[in-house]
Amino acid sequence: MPFLQMAQEVRVITIDDGPTDQTWNGLDDVVAFLDMHGVEAKAEVFPEKSNGRTIADVAGAMNADLVISGAYGHSRFREWIFGGATRSLLEADRLNRLMSN
Repeated sequence: MPFLQMAQEVRVITIDDGPTDQTWNGLDDVVAFLDMHGVEAKAEVFPEKSNGRTIADVAGAMNADLVISGAYGHSRFREWIFGGATRSLLEADRLNRLMSN
């Protein structure tokens, strides 16, 4: 939380080529949680097919200093076989990342 409280700008994003009300409700919940901790955040949906490269590309386009994300939302075996956002973010060496599993 201290990183977010010191940030000049915080964006909560998801990449979803078919966002629903549930997508926006989830983002709004995160923004409300951050607000309770003194972090002003903005929610955004990027309507694209979700993969790690897209996340890295969006973060690069935003000139993000730090990407905070979850890790291994699917089993590690599935991500090892098919790839996934976690591995792609780990391979994006131009990004500073903080991941939680």
